[in-house]
Amino acid sequence: MRSNYQLWFAMGLLCFYTFINNEIAYAVEADKHVALIYVTSNQQPNDDVFSLQEMLQTSTSVDIVYIEDINERNLQQYKRIVILNSYQTKIPQNALSALNQFQGPVLLIGENALQFATFSKWQEGPVVELRAIGEESLNNPVRWKSIQPSADSEIVKYASSLNQSYPFIVTKGDWSFIGDFINKDFLHYQWPAIIGELLHLSKPQIHPAFIVLTDINMKTEVQKLKELVIEFSEKRIPVALEVTPILQDEYEKKTYHLHDNKKLLSYLQKLQKEGYPFVLSSSTASQTEKNLDYLVLRKIYPTIISGSSSFFQGSIQQGNQMLYLSQNDSHTIYPMTVGAIANTDNNPLYPVKQKIEQLLKVPSSIIGIQYPAYFNASYVQDLATYLSEHPQIELLNFQQTKQRVTSENVSIVQDENGEQTIQLSFTKIERLKILFDERPFELILWALVLIVSLFVTLFFISTLRLRITLRKRLFEERKTNG
Repeated sequence: MRSNYQLWFAMGLLCFYTFINNEIAYAVEADKHVALIYVTSNQQPNDDVFSLQEMLQTSTSVDIVYIEDINERNLQQYKRIVILNSYQTKIPQNALSALNQFQGPVLLIGENALQFATFSKWQEGPVVELRAIGEESLNNPVRWKSIQPSADSEIVKYASSLNQSYPFIVTKGDWSFIGDFINKDFLHYQWPAIIGELLHLSKPQIHPAFIVLTDINMKTEVQKLKELVIEFSEKRIPVALEVTPILQDEYEKKTYHLHDNKKLLSYLQKLQKEGYPFVLSSSTASQTEKNLDYLVLRKIYPTIISGSSSFFQGSIQQGNQMLYLSQNDSHTIYPMTVGAIANTDNNPLYPVKQKIEQLLKVPSSIIGIQYPAYFNASYVQDLATYLSEHPQIELLNFQQTKQRVTSENVSIVQDENGEQTIQLSFTKIERLKILFDERPFELILWALVLIVSLFVTLFFISTLRLRITLRKRLFEERKTNG
């Protein structure tokens, strides 16, 4: 009888343990914040979906989900929902029912709004050509099928054509509506704050920033570069140096190597010893390994690349729409969001400050600034003052980031303390080949010198040997003849 009680007690404990574990597992799942649900014609997420994901990930966790996969059970783990409708279609009934019952903030963007219970009393309007969203003008008109919200809705922002305004951002209870995700022009900088407010997301305050001294190549004036480095150092602003080791001058039809400017090479080697981070600039992907080999053989070890390469874990990218520091698997991308300081006499920092002001409106956006090495160092003070006036800007030091570079012959591993572990595996033949590729005429001349020297040496040895032989023979003949 006692054994039966023990059996029931053990089974009770097992059930209780299973229940607690299930509750903990559910709590972990319930920690998910935003479901980004997409409706596209090809059933695949498009660029707008990924842009929205990037915006939201600065504040919360995001899962991308296709509309067909939505049901009441899997929505329970989320606190907020964003639905991006890229084309007009009938929403699946299971998904529609689950979304209508969702308790929490919901943001609907684009088509199919009237199918949802919250917006069912709205009316469709005419197709119009939008020329502005709020106070922001569009560079090119956008065709849009307008809507007419019910009287119990609150209009947050209007869009306008040439002579009429239309409700574009509307709220009703926990639900919000945006007519279309027009992610261009100045709207590119406004959507993150607008969407964050509609979803009641906390607004990140910190903006990481970095400065790269660019256009460093054989033609760089060493004195100007020194002045820049000293100015930034005195202002305690960390900088990275972007170096082009092999410069292809298309105008002059010539190739310039960094070692042709011995003073510059010596100064860069000095900065490497002092721990300054280096960025490799390579004109083409096929030249990346060649440029990397060139620098490491001269004891300069780049840890980041300007562009993209499978060799580098970290890369600086220019000319794209990215606003945030992003990571893809183990790869980190630092977007150059501000661009280069213009080489003009009339307030060259003004456009830079304007761009930074735009970026400060985007929660958690990164501020990447190019400062050309040929530019006057007198503007460093002005830039430093401006940055210090914005405490939300947090300067990023690449020397204190984890980086990895791995190619066939090079391994550079940097930890967050700036310590670098460097391994090179060049054979003597490979080193000779690299040297020949870089300085073929010089090597040929040296080879000719060596060949001529060898022949002269052989001739001298042969002559000396002949004279010794003749003298010996002459001595023997004299001895014999008495």
